[in-house]
Amino acid sequence: MARAARVAPRRLAVGVRDAVELAARHLGERPLLVVSDFDGTLSRIVDDPWGAAILPLGRRALRALAGLPEVHVVVLSGRTSGDAAKRVRVGGIAYLGNHGMERAFLRRGGKPERLRTMVDEAAHEAVHAAQRLGDEVPRLVPEPWLVVERKPPAVAFHFRTAPDLAQASAALRAAVDQLDPDGVLERFPGRRVLELRPFGAVAKGEALQALVERLAPRTVFMLGDDVSDAMAFRVLRDLRLRGVTDGIAVAVQARPDVPSEVLEAADVVLASPVEATRFLAALARRLASQPG
Repeated sequence: MARAARVAPRRLAVGVRDAVELAARHLGERPLLVVSDFDGTLSRIVDDPWGAAILPLGRRALRALAGLPEVHVVVLSGRTSGDAAKRVRVGGIAYLGNHGMERAFLRRGGKPERLRTMVDEAAHEAVHAAQRLGDEVPRLVPEPWLVVERKPPAVAFHFRTAPDLAQASAALRAAVDQLDPDGVLERFPGRRVLELRPFGAVAKGEALQALVERLAPRTVFMLGDDVSDAMAFRVLRDLRLRGVTDGIAVAVQARPDVPSEVLEAADVVLASPVEATRFLAALARRLASQPG
């Protein structure tokens, strides 16, 4: 079943047509699982995290994929499930938020505002620490570029617009270390963000593993742009090597500073979220055209 040898690691971005041709080798078996990050994959990266919006073609592509038989669609985001669902607004798909700590399914015709979400339990100490750091870090780092994203039992500090990214990262890390000297929360750095999470919390790699175990897909497509997505890419690679499933990992270059480990863990690289949504739309067309 697994055809890992046919998927050569790539570092440079390829065109959508080439990516679709690579994907076409993996479309012959069902069930099929499509998993996509949100920020930097379905949406452009914007300075204000609250201003992110799904690209219209991305919404149409997810809707088309979700309407196909034996195709499972999942948005796996660092955002909360509710936040991701309100921005995507596509029914018939699952929303895994907080890197997989939250799980929800929006039925067709359902309203994202009424989404019911299951959240993994965390120790009271970690929940309290995340709340406290969300309040106190801005006092130690009173900068206009700091954006606090509260998503209990985690908290994220974004510094997308900082004039000196290295200095901003260091200042945030120092503030966190001062306020959490015992390391109650795990430091989880991403691109232009520092996230604090309970130790042992589910991340995207574990979330993808759980999806494969539950849905038993014959093929998986995983799209993302950051370090957390690279974790899922590596899990997919391992599953292929063990013959558990097939598929490809697609890195998206949402910004020039995409981490090298993301590119190294991917099978193919697309140049932007626009290209990523074009890829998903092409997948939907190919799948829809196949004999039932």
